[in-house]
Amino acid sequence: MNDIYVDQQLNIRSIRFFLTRRESIFLFLVLTLVAAVLLVVFGQPTSLTNYTEQLTSLTALGQVTICFISGYGTLMLSRVVLFFVNRTHEVGPAGLVIWVVVELLVCVTVITLVLWAVSGAGRVDLAPLVGTIVLGFVGLLTVPTVVTYLILRLRETHDELVRMRQMFSRQDPASQIPVDTNVNFYAKGGRMSFSTKLSNILYIEAADNYVNIHYINGDKEDTFILFNSMKNIEKNFKGTSLMRCHRGYMVNAENVKLMRKDGMGLLLELNQTDKVVPVSKSYAEPITQYFAYNTSMPLPDEQK
Repeated sequence: MNDIYVDQQLNIRSIRFFLTRRESIFLFLVLTLVAAVLLVVFGQPTSLTNYTEQLTSLTALGQVTICFISGYGTLMLSRVVLFFVNRTHEVGPAGLVIWVVVELLVCVTVITLVLWAVSGAGRVDLAPLVGTIVLGFVGLLTVPTVVTYLILRLRETHDELVRMRQMFSRQDPASQIPVDTNVNFYAKGGRMSFSTKLSNILYIEAADNYVNIHYINGDKEDTFILFNSMKNIEKNFKGTSLMRCHRGYMVNAENVKLMRKDGMGLLLELNQTDKVVPVSKSYAEPITQYFAYNTSMPLPDEQK
C-alpha cells in the first residue's frame, strides 16, 4: 500500500514541480525561447502571415516576430505568476490543469489580437486565424515541454534512488539503536546530563540556547531542559528514530501514532501526550518517506 502511495506521490509531485518549480520554469522558458527563435529565423512560417502580409507594411518576418514576442511574453508572465501563487498557496492538480488551459486561451487571445491589430483591425477573418494560432502555439510548446519534463523526471529519479540507498543503509540493524536502549544527552562542553530509553523520548523542542526534551517518566510526560542546540542533537542522533521535522522540533518516529495534513502542512500526533508536532515544508519529504518505508502507518493521502 505504501509503495503504491510513494509511486503516486512521485508522479503527482513531478508534474507539480514541472509547472511550479523555479528551475523547471526557467528551463522550460529558455527552451521555448530557443525553439521560437529557431522557428522564426530558420523556419520562416507563413501560415500566420498569409492572413496579414497583404494588409500591412511589415514583412513576414516582422509579423511573425511580433506574434511570438507577444505570445512568449504572456506565457512567461503566466508561469512567473504561477510560481509566486504556488509559494503562498499550493496549487492542486485540478488547479494546475485549469491554470494551463486558461494560460493557453489567454496566449492565443493575445497573439490573435496582436495579429488582428497588425493587419488593420477588422480586415481579417478571425475564425481560421485562431485555429492556425492554436495549432502553431501548441506545436511550438510540445518539444520544450517534453524535454523539460524528461530532464526533471531523470533528475527526480536519480534523487529518489539516492534517497532509497540512504534509507536502506539506515535500515541496517548494525547502524540502528534499539528502542529499549538507553541514550545519553550531553550539554555543551561534553558533560553527560540526561539519560533515558530511546522509546521514552516523545519530542525535543528548541528554546533559545537550550532544548526541552519531552519524555515519558512513569505514566506521565515530563521535560528535561538541556543546555545544547538542536543542530548538535540532530547530529548526535542521525540514523535513529529521533528525527528533525521542523526548525524548532525533533520527534521520535517510534512514538508517532498519526500523521495528518493541516492546510498546506503536516502534523504529527504522538503517543501519551496531547502535543501535536508540526512538520515544516523542508522536512516533509524525508519524514513522509521514513514512514512509507519503515512503518505500516497510513500516510495522509491514504486516510479516509
